[in-house]
Formats: sequence, C-alpha cells, structure tokens
Amino acid sequence: MLQARDAFLASRRGIREKTRSHYESATQRLLRPDPNKLVHRITVSDLESILKNYENPNSYRTYRRCVSTFFRWAVQKRMCAENPCERLDLPPPVSSHLQILSLRVTTLLLRAAMLYRKGETVPSIAIALFGGLRPSELENLRPEDVKHDRIRVTGGKMRRTLKRSVPIPPNLAAWLKAYPFKGLPKNFYGKFRTLRKAIGETTWVADVFRHTSISFQLERDKNEALTAYNNGTSAKMIEFHYRDLVDNPSEVVAYWTLSPGVVAQALTSIQLPKSSTVEWPGNAVLAKWVQSTSLSKIGAELGVSDVAVRKRCLKQKIILPSRHA
Repeated sequence: MLQARDAFLASRRGIREKTRSHYESATQRLLRPDPNKLVHRITVSDLESILKNYENPNSYRTYRRCVSTFFRWAVQKRMCAENPCERLDLPPPVSSHLQILSLRVTTLLLRAAMLYRKGETVPSIAIALFGGLRPSELENLRPEDVKHDRIRVTGGKMRRTLKRSVPIPPNLAAWLKAYPFKGLPKNFYGKFRTLRKAIGETTWVADVFRHTSISFQLERDKNEALTAYNNGTSAKMIEFHYRDLVDNPSEVVAYWTLSPGVVAQALTSIQLPKSSTVEWPGNAVLAKWVQSTSLSKIGAELGVSDVAVRKRCLKQKIILPSRHA
C-alpha cells in the first residue's frame, strides 16, 4: 500500500492543492492498519471502518470519492481486480440546508483577520464574504482581476465554461481600499483555521463564505435571477438552497455596511495565537513550496529558521530539491 500510495499521488498532476490534500489524507488512512498490506487485500469491511470516521455527510462523500479514485487507478495499474468502493452501501444523503455565518461571527472573523499578521488574510476573506467567490475561484484570482467596480472571475472549477464579472458593493470597495488584494496568501487555509479557532468556531463547511454571501445577497436584492447571475449559478439552485437562510432580516442591512471602520469599533474577545505558534502548511502545499522557494524565504514567511523548515520536511517525508540537500 505504501508504494502504491506514493505512485498514485505522484500521478495526480495539475490538480488543486486542496484536492491533493484530500487525496493525501484519504489514502493516509488506508495505511494505518498496515502500510505493507497488499492493495488487493483491502476489503469492503476495511473501507467501512475507515469511512465511518467521517460523520459529516459531505466529508464522507468527499473522502469516499478520493478513496474510490485511488482504487480505480489501482485497477488500471493491475494492483487489484476491482474497486471495493463499488460494493459499499449508498452514501448518506446530504441535507439541502446550507450553513452560513451569522452577522456576529462574520464581524468577529473580520476583526480577527484585521489583527492577525498585519491583516494579510483580510482582502481574501472580504472578497469571499462580500463577493461570493468559490474557493477555487479565490485561489486562482489575480490582483489584476480586481477592478475598481467589479471582480473578473475566469478561474476556478468553472473556468472552462463560465466567466463572469462580480459587482463590488460599497463595503467591499472600502475593504479593498484599506487592504488591497495581492493574491491568496501563502498557507491561507492554515491561517484561516487559526482565525476560526481564535473566535471560538470549530467546524465550517468549505463553501461557508460563498453560502453566506449568496444568502445575504438574495435578501438584499430580492431577485433570484440577479443573484444567480452574479454568482455564476442558476436561479433554480438559488431557490432550492438559499431561501430564508438569514434568521434575522434586520441583519441584512448591517451585513452590507460592515466596513473596516465599523468592524474596528466592534467590542470583541479574540484569542489570537502567540507569535511562537508555527502554522505549518499542509504537506502538499509545503512540498510544492520547497520546489520553487528557498528554505530561508519559507522560514521568514512562517516565522522560523531554514533549519526548522528542513526538519519539518524530513519529518513529513517531503523530498527536498538537490539545491536544498
């Protein structure tokens, strides 16, 4: 299994870093019982034991797909005769009720972002909250795509079929004036997890910013077709998923007036980590990072020495380029 996993991950070229992270995590669980176990010896019962750890239906489906992708690849490589995932029971249904952030939590998050690492995550979070971009679109967004009145979206998972312009509302314009967008920060998701913990939140779905933005856009504009158009989706999808998710209609106006000045005056209790805490990126991100950047620059970004970066790579079995050896 260990060699098969390494070969599988090496074969996944040109995929998003987040997707690679999912593949790494899902296949890592296949190693835990016995990394020397032959691929064709893994049974349906083994997979059920692994997947039962994912209580969230969305997480279950995500990691089941990752494991199934691995076994389809293994069948092609003749490491096993069948994909055992095909004999698993149907996955649990996913509720159509989406999770969104309340006005209070949104305010806390923005305030924490302003206080953390000189506000480097603020523009990305503000664009997601008030522009409604998908995570993949945010990852591919370039500074030149952010105009004075709109954001030009050409990347993300819809890049082959859909391009659109996202209007910049006045409060987002204020955020971008105070915190210009320079691209998604290095290790953004690690820093985002730190912010989430700092405000006392633990479990959010991946698209929670987009769900929040679309829900508040719908309540603001009262126009499903317009909301769908601005967010690159369908009116049917808006009708089915996003209606009446905002519990308190009076919060709608307040949401769209959240600006740096308003958030800075909010009375909040935020426990940001001490400077000694190191936020290591995921292994896939770090492995890609060391291929293009010196260890000293990576260390400076993370607030550690180049020796610490080297030790981290060795501990996580990340292969360093010859120039770092």
